[in-house]
Amino acid sequence: MDRSPTIAKLRGACPQLSVGTLTANMMDQASAVRTLEQEGVQLLHFDVMDGRVFPKITVGSGFVAGLKTTLLKDVHLLVEEPEKHVKAFAQAGADLIVFALEHTEDIGGALKLIGEAENANDRRRGILRGVSIYPHTPLETIQPYLDEIDVVNVLAVRPDTGGQSFFADVPGRVNTLRRWKRDLVIVADGAVKKDNVGEIASFGVDLIVTGSAVFDGTDAAANIREMNASIQQAERLAS
Repeated sequence: MDRSPTIAKLRGACPQLSVGTLTANMMDQASAVRTLEQEGVQLLHFDVMDGRVFPKITVGSGFVAGLKTTLLKDVHLLVEEPEKHVKAFAQAGADLIVFALEHTEDIGGALKLIGEAENANDRRRGILRGVSIYPHTPLETIQPYLDEIDVVNVLAVRPDTGGQSFFADVPGRVNTLRRWKRDLVIVADGAVKKDNVGEIASFGVDLIVTGSAVFDGTDAAANIREMNASIQQAERLAS
């Protein structure tokens, strides 16, 4: 399985949005996905929560499988014992599986399961292996596994802080990760809004996860265009 074409696709010139649709109309998710496709979004993001890590229950593998799309399915397992769920989400069509490393006792084992899982969309390309890391978890936790990690979600929030953001910590963590592994897909996740997405883009990340900033009850397509314009402006200023 060759993951390198997918990694190259995600590490383009400008950071890309990975957009979740859980704040869109749950009775018309197909329409929300069509909006993403029409606006050139490449990734459909799923925050999978079991109510044990974050005080919220969201969706399962059946929901992921049920959304038919050509977008890459970006699955973030914010659950206890994520290794127990890898197979189900692989079969549901995940192209990326990222798990919260703080909630498994076997990080290497979970990464191995993802690496060995067949991509239901295209068996030739495999599934990207990823971890997410809370703001207060030392980055050194990741170091022993870097050879097996394709994606790191740098979280700006954690479940025990009542929504408090650790946004200011993200740039330094991104720089350290990039220094450790140049071809790592680095993701900014949490506290992303329309008015700060340009600043986040300047941190050197590859993907920016958002959802409610796009599907806020107004014009989702216009929100995507506004956010992409901010990202592109940040890239021009940095060049």
